[in-house]
Amino acid sequence: MWQEIAAWQEQLHLRPDLSVKTVALYTQDARRFATWVQQEHPGLKVGEVTPTDAKSYRDHLLAKRYAPTTINRALISLMLFFDTIDGTNPFRHLTMIEIVEPAPVALSKTEWDAVRRCAEAAARRDHGLALALATLFRYAGPRVSEVAALQIPDVQVSARRGLLIIRRGKGLKHREIPLVQEAREPLTAYLAHRQYLTECWRERARVRGEAVAAWSSWPDGHLFLGQRGPLAERGIREIIAKLGQAAKLASPLGPHDLRHTFAKALLDPAAYGLDRPPMPLPAIQQLLGHADISTTTIYTRVSADDLARMMGTEEAP
Repeated sequence: MWQEIAAWQEQLHLRPDLSVKTVALYTQDARRFATWVQQEHPGLKVGEVTPTDAKSYRDHLLAKRYAPTTINRALISLMLFFDTIDGTNPFRHLTMIEIVEPAPVALSKTEWDAVRRCAEAAARRDHGLALALATLFRYAGPRVSEVAALQIPDVQVSARRGLLIIRRGKGLKHREIPLVQEAREPLTAYLAHRQYLTECWRERARVRGEAVAAWSSWPDGHLFLGQRGPLAERGIREIIAKLGQAAKLASPLGPHDLRHTFAKALLDPAAYGLDRPPMPLPAIQQLLGHADISTTTIYTRVSADDLARMMGTEEAP
């Protein structure tokens, strides 16, 4: 079997669609199987492997506690390998390990409170930029690409009402998201600083003898500005990640985690100390901008933390 694996490896290296790493993983899976065959069925030739042997090998990997994704990759690798061997492919119809996708990662109320405190502490340095971003993701749930594209008129806030307008969402879809007070107040504070930034960029352009950049104008320029111009997705991710580090979260924090938290709080308000009924899935779908409601249903999956809370086994913070 070793010679056949070596020949297969040479064939894989000739395929431009496969990276060196992918070829290495495929051949590693094949060699691991060959080693198992030597131990369990000494003398068995490659053309003599049966579907029963394939099933036994899958069960062996399960017993060794390999991750389901690793097992499925190994089975696919071996199916591809045996496609090059004459005869019936013993791995062709072998059932893969079913993988249940985990519930989206959302912050708990305690974790979000810690992130918000860190954003509030940073407001003296960044004039409320991190707080405005974090609360916008947490209480409106936009995608990071949508936030990077926001213009000043896309955010309409007053003392009692607010509206976030996504003009070019995923699939170029338009949607409008009401802004609650927790998002309106930080945005209002940041907008005051944003107007001041317009004067700063205008003065910089005057000193350099340059035209004033349209993105820096008021009241129709880019909403979120960095030190060099409009804040791009990378800059937004870095700001949110630093908040997660400052809050000492167990896992890295990204904008999408706050978007997940927004959706989770709508579906399970009690987990966030809110005394109101869960929002219907179609309404959450509309707020998140999902084309298919099946995408929204991932938030109905129960995480391990949720189960612990429901069963009363979660330790108090």
